[in-house]
Formats: sequence, structure tokens, C-alpha cells
Amino acid sequence: MTLVLLSAGLFFAGLGTPGLFDADEPAYAGAAREMLQRGDWVTPYFNGQPRFDKPIFFYWLILLSYRIFGVTEFAVRVWSALAGVGLVVLLWRAARRRIGGEAALWAGVAFSANFLTALLARAAVTDMLLTCFVTAAILAGLRTVETPEPGTRWPVRGMWAAMALAVLVKGPVGVLIPAMALGGCLVVFRECRVGLRRLCPWEGPALFLLIAAPWYVLALWANGWAFIAGFVIKHHLTRYTGVISSHAGPLWFYIPVVLVGFFPWSGFLPMALWRTAGVARRRRAETAGDRLAVTCLCWLAGLFVFFSLAGTKLPSYLFPAFPAMALLAGGAIPISYVRPTTENRSTTGTIDSSSVVGCRFSIAAERPAPRWVRGLAPWLIGLMGGALAAGLLLVPVVFDRLRPAARGVLDGVTPPIGLVGLLAVLLAGGVAASLVARGHWRPILLAATMSSLILAAALAVAPAAYAILQGPLRAFAEEARSVVRPGDPVLLYGLNAPSVVFYADRRVRSIGAGAPGEVEAAVRELRRSGRSTALITRTGLMPQLNHIAGLMLRKSAGGYALYVSSP
Repeated sequence: MTLVLLSAGLFFAGLGTPGLFDADEPAYAGAAREMLQRGDWVTPYFNGQPRFDKPIFFYWLILLSYRIFGVTEFAVRVWSALAGVGLVVLLWRAARRRIGGEAALWAGVAFSANFLTALLARAAVTDMLLTCFVTAAILAGLRTVETPEPGTRWPVRGMWAAMALAVLVKGPVGVLIPAMALGGCLVVFRECRVGLRRLCPWEGPALFLLIAAPWYVLALWANGWAFIAGFVIKHHLTRYTGVISSHAGPLWFYIPVVLVGFFPWSGFLPMALWRTAGVARRRRAETAGDRLAVTCLCWLAGLFVFFSLAGTKLPSYLFPAFPAMALLAGGAIPISYVRPTTENRSTTGTIDSSSVVGCRFSIAAERPAPRWVRGLAPWLIGLMGGALAAGLLLVPVVFDRLRPAARGVLDGVTPPIGLVGLLAVLLAGGVAASLVARGHWRPILLAATMSSLILAAALAVAPAAYAILQGPLRAFAEEARSVVRPGDPVLLYGLNAPSVVFYADRRVRSIGAGAPGEVEAAVRELRRSGRSTALITRTGLMPQLNHIAGLMLRKSAGGYALYVSSP
């Protein structure tokens, strides 16, 4: 119950505010609303065009929440928050059964109180829902391998059903991730033949196809080659082999994602990985915790390597491995603060985790972790915490450096120095106090520090950032909605802003910067046909538009300008 309350507080506090951030949130929200308006439950449309970025299930859930809560920001984001809480429960149950109650508690805390989880649990994107389903599939598959009794069929059926839902959320990766985690575990423990026989009964694939296949068949039937070109080729093959939307990155891109995104619990990963590698070298699972640890290792390593080799890279791509990291860290945290005794000291003088209350991993006594591995946690936590606090203190300097490149969005905006300083002091103070603390107080202070930072970010930082970055754009979109009649388009010049489509609730015609002649032709055509006109652009592009007949500046603010039809 404590974990549920903690995660619910972190994920739901202020969930309905701020507004939807460009570009993904309003695209999902707008596509679901267009489906509702069109009565089309097969093909997602956004701005009047088919949107094949992702499969259908997330849109269906948003449609359901629209029916319950109305078309609001909370309705769009609620499924990510619910999936986050559900994941905490899944991890706690799996860890409590295999590695003990104390380790299960810390696994839940580590998953809840880190930066990337807090961000994705509060965002209207598919990553949290995908992670929930693939985690459920992996844990159900692990249960199937552990308990092969003929009468126990629900875990394997649950695994295939969860993979089917994951495929309906984000495509083939919903099968790939469980295959890497469970397949790697079977290879390590030399159980491939027996394990595959248990994991692949005939009813499993049949259930998978029954759940996942109908929408794919209907979407292909309704859209033909456009579905294959958009969904399969562009958003899967090309996204992996090439770079989409300039989201490139070096081979080591995901190392800082792990260190910073999973902070501060990433400090406990070196010890956890060393211990798990020792279990994998033995190629023998002596406890249920051993099998869970090796599965998590394969889960994390497989995703890390797979997406490191991809052409398109985003921090969220690695997020489905965060439950694995939380389980590994949860098993390592009790070991980090237990005091050596005659009962838990091995023959080599190191602590044997198999005798620690709350953590039932076995450790090969002949390969104890060296002192530098055991001492990495405080160093990593301290260095990363100090670097992050220093980065917060440098926000005003970075703000001023970015102002010329922000194309007017930051003009006249003063960074919230007081709030930034408070967050930096809170982070630095919490990390310093945790490093000084002994025993179980270290992770407790880290959890308290992260929870405070996440709540402050949700309730103060995010609304302030939205007001600066997108507040004026939303206000102009809503004003354009009152100016432009239904059926008439809003013009965007030099902008890619899906939020305008959502908040204006009108079709949007985008015109690239440097083409004022195209704007002039569009305005002339609208006036000739007696249709209304509204145009939103950046203030830096205003000189290109001031000479266009029939277009009048209505207002400008925050780096954006709104034009309407002149009388």
C-alpha cells in the first residue's frame, strides 16, 4: 500500500496541468479526438491525414477516457499514470516472491522515484503502457518456466495476451523485448528446449493472434499500401536503420540515459550487475532470485545493445528496461547497507547476500565483488548528484545563451532563479545527507529527495516551462478557433506545432519558412471564396508577412504572432 500511495502521488499530482507539450502529446490527443468525430475506430487521423506512427490501442484508451472525463489533458495522460502504478505493483509482487520483502520495497521505490519514470508516467505517450505490458509478459513467462505443472496454464496465457497488447500499443517490439529477456535466460541456464516447450503451447500463439491480428488486418484492408509504407517501412524499418526527425546519437547515447534517467538508483547497478554476472557464469539457478536476476540482465543488455545500434535514438527507447534495472537495484540496495556479521560473512570475508534478510540472491563465494565495485555506489551518486545540482545553478546562464537561438520565444522572459536555486539546494543537500548517512537511512534519504524533486517539478517547474514555451502559442490557437469558422483552416508559417491542431480544433495548413508567396496565395484564395483566415507564425518571420494584402496583425507575444483577415 505504501508503494501504491507513493507512486500514485508522484504520477497523478497535477496531472491535468500543464497543457499538452509539442509534439507527441497533442498528436495522440488530436488523433483520438478526430477518430471520435469521424466514428472511425480503425485508422487514426491527425489533421485530416492518416497517422501510422503507432498501432491503435493507445488511441482506443484515450477515446474511452474522453467518454469518462471529457476531452481534457487529464483524460489524455491518465493511462500513462495508471500503467506506472500498475508496473510498481507488478514489480513488487515479482520481487517479493523471489528476492524478499525488503528488496521488493526498494525495487518499487527505485522504479517510481527516478527522473525518466516520473516524466513518462505523466506524459501522453505510449512508452509507459508498452513497458507495463512487456513487463507483465516477461514476469508471466518467468513464472511459467519456474512452475511447469500441467494444471497451471494461466501464466503462459497471460504472457501471450500481454505481448499481444504490447504489439497493439507499439508494434513488433512488444514481442522482441520478452523474447530477448526470456530467451537470454534460457540460453544462460541451458534450458532452451524445455523452456520453449513450456512457453509455446499451441494456445499461446493462437491467443496472441486472436487479440493482435484483427486490427492489423482491418488497417491493411482499409489503407492498403499506405499502411505498409507508413507503419512498417517508415516507422519501424527506417526508424531503426536510419534517422527519423533528426533523432540521431552516438553509440554511447544510452549510457547517460541510464546514469541520469535512473538516478540515483543507477549508483547501485554496478554491484547488482557484478553479482548477476557471477550467477550467469555458474549457469545454474540455485534460487528463484537467481533466475530473476539473469532474466533482468538479459532484458537490460538486450535492449541496450539493440537500441544502441539503431539509427534513431531517443531516451524513451530504453525505458522498457527500467523495470529490470529497478529489480536489480532493489536486490542490491539491502546488501549496500547491511553490516557484516558472523552469519552473513562468507569464507572470503565478504557479505553473502543469500543470508541477508529481504534479499535472496545467491552469490558465488569464489568470485566476491572487489572493493572498488562495492564502493562505486556513493561515488556515482555523489558525482552525478553534484553535476545535476551544478547544472541547475547554471540554468540562468544557459537561458541567456539560448535566448538568441530561441527565435523570440524567450524574449523578455526571466528564468525562475529562485525556484531553480531551491531545486539545486534540495538535490545537493539530499544527496550529501544520504552519503553521510549510514545503514538504511541512505536509500531512505535518496527516496525522499527524489520524491520532493519530482513533485516540485510536476507542480511548479512544468507549469512554468509550459507558460514560457507554449503558453502564448496555445492562447493564439484558442483565439484562432474563435476567429476561424468550422471547416476553414488555420495557417501555420514556419512552425511545426501539433498543439495548434488540438487547441484550435481546426484543420491546419503548414507552410515552410521562406515561402511568403505561398502564404499570399493561400490568403488570396481564402478571401476569394469568402472563408475566414487566421495565421500563426514566429515573430522573427513577421517582416516577411507585413506586406501581404488581406492579412492584419492581431497580436504578438512570447515569440509568436497571430494574424487575421483584414476588413
